[in-house]
Amino acid sequence: MYNEGFNGVAARTSKPAASYMPVSKFGKTEDEVQTIIGKTVEDCKRKLYAAYGHNYTILDRKAEFKGGFLGFGQKEIWKVSYVIGSPMQAQASAPAVSEQEKFTMDRDEILKKANITTTIQVASLDKKVDEMKKLLESSVKTMAEATKVGDKHPSIQKIEEILQENEFTFAYINKITTRLKQELTVEELENFDFVQEKVVDYIGESISITPKSFHKYPHVIILIGPTGVGKTTTIAKLAGTMIKNAKDDNLELPKIRMITVDKVRVGAKEQLGIYGSILETPVDDAESAEDVKTIFDTYKDTFDVLFIDTPGYSPNDFENIGKMRKMLEVKGISPDIYLTFMASSKARDMKAIIQNYEPFGYSSVIITKWDETSAIGNVISVLSEKGKSISYITDGQLVPTHIERATIQKFLMNLNSITVNREHIEEKFNSEKNEKITEEK
Repeated sequence: MYNEGFNGVAARTSKPAASYMPVSKFGKTEDEVQTIIGKTVEDCKRKLYAAYGHNYTILDRKAEFKGGFLGFGQKEIWKVSYVIGSPMQAQASAPAVSEQEKFTMDRDEILKKANITTTIQVASLDKKVDEMKKLLESSVKTMAEATKVGDKHPSIQKIEEILQENEFTFAYINKITTRLKQELTVEELENFDFVQEKVVDYIGESISITPKSFHKYPHVIILIGPTGVGKTTTIAKLAGTMIKNAKDDNLELPKIRMITVDKVRVGAKEQLGIYGSILETPVDDAESAEDVKTIFDTYKDTFDVLFIDTPGYSPNDFENIGKMRKMLEVKGISPDIYLTFMASSKARDMKAIIQNYEPFGYSSVIITKWDETSAIGNVISVLSEKGKSISYITDGQLVPTHIERATIQKFLMNLNSITVNREHIEEKFNSEKNEKITEEK
């Protein structure tokens, strides 16, 4: 066999004898065929001449590619197969090559070179595809981020901030901004005064006011709601307003009676009794549905309006709320029931109150302690979401002056950091023009 020697020429070394020695296509044994490597064929010939002079015969030559990564940066080298001896000797010992064999050898050589070229091209194409893919992903990401930012017009962004300041819920804000996007053109969004007016209109349209109604006497009114919301004071205000309005209109004063079923709060009967004395209105207390029924049947011909004050329970106190509901299920009284809660209540608490007092079948809502909050977006949001209407608003302790019928204008004029066109909302939400007056039959 041969080891690589000087100038890349293989030098002969000793080799043990073998019973079988492979023969090359030129009739030479594989041990006699040697290979030299060079940059070109001429480079290989120069090395052979330096080693053997003219005493060598080239049998085969082929190009190969070495090095590089994924087909890039490869270098071409040539491998030349030869045997030591003159060309005439090589030809004499080599068998004749048929046309079919020559065609096969040429074909294989062509395919081999084509495969090398194809591999390089495929690798190059793969790299370009990978680069394009990364560029596309980067572009898509950039476009998504740009869309995310650009999708929100500055006017809409500002409106969102104003509504958040007013403590509107996320769901409510989303409804408002969705309407802006759907109904306003880009040119209209550029006009922030116009956008503000639209938002005020949207908010006003979401507020439901309980229509005025007239009831046949005797009329029973029950206030329910959590503890500490001011139910007792609100009853006194409602009773006092009825008396004051009658006096102002030179009408016969309504005959009023009050009942307290509140056995939970200390001094509940005494507080209602004080208001009763001021209003010259009798006050009774009841401990059961039978007591309420007895008082109603006994005095129904002597009063026009009967107010029933109830204990306050946590909206999560399902047991006591259930007991109170059964206590107020008195046949024949057909009460008007109002749910009462504070304007400063958290949106989440309001939802719980509205939901858990639902079994009473209340007809409307009274918002108390309006003066104790600076943001009323929570009230508007929750009542709009739950589809509840508002009858009255109370904003102080004075009886009967600190109570008024709820109006859409009252809510809108108390919005913060947004311009409200009073003349516009008075015209659009005129309560006297838009409100239906119902009569109980």
